[in-house]
Amino acid sequence: MVKVKPTRVTTPRIIQPGERSMRPWLWGLFLVALGAWSWQVFQYGQQRAGAGVDRSGKAEERLRDRVAELEQERDTLRAAAARFERSGQIDRAAAEGVKSEVKALQEERAELKREVAFLKTLVSGSEGKELLLEDFRLTKGGGRAYRFEVTLAKGAEDEATVVGQVILRVKGRTEGRPKTLGMEALTDGSRSNIGIRFKNFQKLKTDLQLPEGFEPAVIEVGVTTDGKAFKSFEQAFDWKVSDA
Repeated sequence: MVKVKPTRVTTPRIIQPGERSMRPWLWGLFLVALGAWSWQVFQYGQQRAGAGVDRSGKAEERLRDRVAELEQERDTLRAAAARFERSGQIDRAAAEGVKSEVKALQEERAELKREVAFLKTLVSGSEGKELLLEDFRLTKGGGRAYRFEVTLAKGAEDEATVVGQVILRVKGRTEGRPKTLGMEALTDGSRSNIGIRFKNFQKLKTDLQLPEGFEPAVIEVGVTTDGKAFKSFEQAFDWKVSDA
């Protein structure tokens, strides 16, 4: 018996009409939509970039304006500092000039005092040599305490020794009434005079204590010398306190 070889039957696929013609159309539509979307994205990016550049430009312009203002303020301050420096130099120069004038006036005043003292000696006809009080100074201490200083010197150079004593008195007012304080009252009884002994000059110093309520006006310095070689005299100074 002859065997029959089976035959494989393939069913043909049925293609619907119009199926292949739709695919290119869909792809074209997709590509058009994609292109439009890309264009919109590009335009949006351009707008954002332009806005960012515009904002950056405005910020940079504001910064330039601020820098210009600060530079102008700096120049103004520099000019003011230069004016103040020049003014300070002028003030310092003026102060130095005033100090020089004051020193010159003090020296002139001391010289005039010497001349006046010498003229007084000539007028009085005294045979004693002249002595001079110079560099009077009062400085303030604590409370009602003061420091008295003055230099006693000879008016002429010689080898003679001046010996004697100096007594102080302060004239003023207490409750409106005139009052004079002697040296013992001014030193709480610690001394009644200042001894002197020198060949050229002697610096006299002592501490003074004023009572409460007393208003000083004048301090009198009495110089008494031993013998007749030098003239005894008195000299008054206004009560003016110097800077320490």
